[in-house]
Amino acid sequence: MNNALVIVGLNELRATLQKLPDELLGEATAIVHAQAEAAHREISAAYPVHTGNLRSQLRIELGTDGRSATARVRNTAKHAYLFEAGSGPRRRASGGNTGRMPAGRVFIPIAMQRRRIMLAALIDLVRRSGLHVSGAAA
Repeated sequence: MNNALVIVGLNELRATLQKLPDELLGEATAIVHAQAEAAHREISAAYPVHTGNLRSQLRIELGTDGRSATARVRNTAKHAYLFEAGSGPRRRASGGNTGRMPAGRVFIPIAMQRRRIMLAALIDLVRRSGLHVSGAAA
């Protein structure tokens, strides 16, 4: 008898993963944490050296509660968003133009790539457990 599972989006994948047997939870936890750690390493290496404390303020938070695994990579530097998104032309109080700051585009592209890799690995885990997965988690 074939099992079938249709995953429409990320919420459905998350709900399904929370129902997996305990032996698969360990594998899912390893996947989630490994991708977060890889993202942390890649983002830190991609930040230019002259960017102040962007590297030192990059944080990774890994967790598990016995039914699910979580991971969060975030940058707590006050200028992290400004570096990532850039700025328009800026003027000093004295009237001088400091120019615009181009977007760094480091954190978000790497995080998105690692998230895609993580989701593909989690879908593969569900498939290997004997369930049929169709659809895509964006």
